[in-house]
Amino acid sequence: MGPPRPGRLVAAFPAIAALLLLIVRRAATEPATSYRQQPDTTAITPAIVDAGRRIFHSKGMCFGCHGMRLEGGPVAPPLTPHQWKDAIGGDLAAIFYVDTHGVSGTVMIAHPGGITDVEAGEVAAYIWSVGHRGAKP
Repeated sequence: MGPPRPGRLVAAFPAIAALLLLIVRRAATEPATSYRQQPDTTAITPAIVDAGRRIFHSKGMCFGCHGMRLEGGPVAPPLTPHQWKDAIGGDLAAIFYVDTHGVSGTVMIAHPGGITDVEAGEVAAYIWSVGHRGAKP
């Protein structure tokens, strides 16, 4: 996989921004278990999923605990379809909440690797897409 092409990311920016604005507003005001309405997942484009995959496998350092194929490991659960404990139901907003708030009593910290809210949204979209759309881990 080569470096991202700026034109594709720029073209995807409005969809990323709209999706993240909705997620961030909810995550800032409600815990993950209280979401009544989920973000519009139809706004998730292949460019957003690819960006999230790159962050998961690099800057976010997520792969270190969750595995290269999201299979989990000794200190972290799988991020493929399973009985979600912290990101209840594996919903996009719940995954984003965990990415931005961490999980108390575990090694999962908020904004792992220093990722921004935008990057956390891309990672959440990637994880959600693997489980719900069959995206490549």
